[in-house]
Amino acid sequence: MAIKINLNTTVIPVEIGAFKFEINMTDEKEKGFQVKLNDFLQQAQQLSEGNLEDEVTLRNMIEELFDALLEKGAFEKLYAHTPNTGILLGVFMDLVAAFNKEARTRVLPSSVMKVLDKKAKKSVGQAGADQ
Repeated sequence: MAIKINLNTTVIPVEIGAFKFEINMTDEKEKGFQVKLNDFLQQAQQLSEGNLEDEVTLRNMIEELFDALLEKGAFEKLYAHTPNTGILLGVFMDLVAAFNKEARTRVLPSSVMKVLDKKAKKSVGQAGADQ
């Protein structure tokens, strides 16, 4: 009898409105994206609201993140349809949350996920009791 083990694909399909993309979740791409995301979070804290120059900087930063996670030109496709940086920033944050959730379920077996979820719930319960 042969042992058969299926390999998950690294490709995650993504639909944003009418647009279809794919995230190829290789280790290299995931690490590179995390670096870009961390840089974005640090730089975004230094931007000031209402400053036109900072708004252009924010748009460029968001464009770089979309293109790094999805594909080159992804931001321009979305911006052509919805020309509002604030809305697209919200879309991006939703995308990152969904990506992180999907990445966890693809990488970790369900038995490990159950243990992690139990520990997370327990630690949240303890944190609430400590307050």
